[in-house]
Amino acid sequence: YRPENMLILLLCFFLSVPPTIEVDVKLIEGLVVKAGSTIALPAKMTGRPDPEITWTKDARALSRDKRTEMNNNYPLCELVINDAVRSDYGKYAIVAKNSSGQAQNLKVAYVTKNSCMVSWENPEDNGGTEITQYIIECRQPSQRGWTVVSSDCTKRLMKAPLSEGCEYFFRVSAENKIGAGPPTETKAPVLAVDPIEKPGEPIDFQISEIGKTFCFLKWKKPDYDGGSRNLAYHVEKKPKEAEEWERIHKGAIKETYFMADRCIENQIYQFRVQTKNEGGESNWVTTAEVLVKEQLVEPEVKIKLDGTLVVKAGDSIPIEAMVKGKPQPDVKWTKDEGTEEIRKGPRLQIETGADFSKLLVTGARRTDSGKYVVTASNSAGTCAAHATVNVLDRPGPIRDLKVSGITIDRCILTWEVPEDNGGCDIYNYIIEKCETKRGVWSVHSNAVITNKANVTLQSEAIVAGTQFSVPDAPETPEVTKITKEEMTNSVTLVWTRPKNDGGSKIIVKIPGVYVFLTFLM
Repeated sequence: YRPENMLILLLCFFLSVPPTIEVDVKLIEGLVVKAGSTIALPAKMTGRPDPEITWTKDARALSRDKRTEMNNNYPLCELVINDAVRSDYGKYAIVAKNSSGQAQNLKVAYVTKNSCMVSWENPEDNGGTEITQYIIECRQPSQRGWTVVSSDCTKRLMKAPLSEGCEYFFRVSAENKIGAGPPTETKAPVLAVDPIEKPGEPIDFQISEIGKTFCFLKWKKPDYDGGSRNLAYHVEKKPKEAEEWERIHKGAIKETYFMADRCIENQIYQFRVQTKNEGGESNWVTTAEVLVKEQLVEPEVKIKLDGTLVVKAGDSIPIEAMVKGKPQPDVKWTKDEGTEEIRKGPRLQIETGADFSKLLVTGARRTDSGKYVVTASNSAGTCAAHATVNVLDRPGPIRDLKVSGITIDRCILTWEVPEDNGGCDIYNYIIEKCETKRGVWSVHSNAVITNKANVTLQSEAIVAGTQFSVPDAPETPEVTKITKEEMTNSVTLVWTRPKNDGGSKIIVKIPGVYVFLTFLM
């Protein structure tokens, strides 16, 4: 073994240079070609000794064939694919490797929202000299450049810091006295979130409704989601005679309820549900055995109204009732004590659903006041509820207007209250008067609170005056008898009663003479 040979070997080791690759930026951004044309991917490299070149497509190594050429003319190399076809679409990569070595078996584990553990193994070839340290880098998928996490790591394991919710690629390069070798990259990004575990079981799993051929199932979310908000559920059923459970939906259910239909009437079933997330599936929660058949429940009706519904004339009258029962009840509306069903019309709308019924009267009138009755009936029974409605409007006319107590300047009016007060108490009356000669009405008072008033006004034509008037004159009297006695003289006069006595008994007195009056009838 000659000393000069050793010198040559040492020079070769110390002159080793790790590979580098230069690719046109346009190729990195993407290359578009037409079918049938040629795909050419050139690259330039450096390194000592000459690197070993490997081309890959979608992480699989390529080899020469009738359409594929690999031209390695150091420092230039090129991948050529002739007669391009649709299946040539993909991600192409070039790997250059020489005696400087490449770290291998790169792994990322124990990922949390704040950090992860990156590990790797020594390169198969250390470049002829001891590995001194490792360079660890990372980048996010949206970034092109790499960020150095550590450039002097001497172990094959390190804890890398992360930002919560971000994705990261990692790569590691081995370095010796000559320099750094080619990096090894992770193929898929890691997401900085806490590890996800299996979720807890669904809570309060129950059958809320049973029909002729269905069961409606519902449950609540588990207390523990395993660290994931992406919860879903699986639901299965099993007839009593069956041994295997049957999945009764496709995919997974996001809701916390499910309609298990296509059951056989009068068949006994069991149902079960489990939670799932990215971490796995929970244990099953199972119902007791249940007989699937039509359930009979007497109707129940409740009107959503407290007390009397009061509206003004012209407004709308909305009445809504909650209706329950199995099978679904038939619903009808009536008014007051009548039996005739209320029908839809220009002012009246009725809407009935699975568990409600609504009545709407528009343009309310005074005659719309009353009791509205909703009745629900099914094969299990009948139930009714009512709502009282009062439509407020102007009152009707007063009744039995009377005039009395007429004097020279006033009279007394009395009357009875209207038959219809308009839906509320009457708090005021308005009195008007009219002189018969003028024929014009004017307000005498608009603040009368009782049904009696002292006024002068028109009922029938009334002439103002005292209670009693002067009587008419009698006809000319006749002397029918004359008597003369010792101390007195007398005469008997006769006349006809006047047509108008002035409203009082007539009294006749002739001063100084006693007169016997005889009225001719």
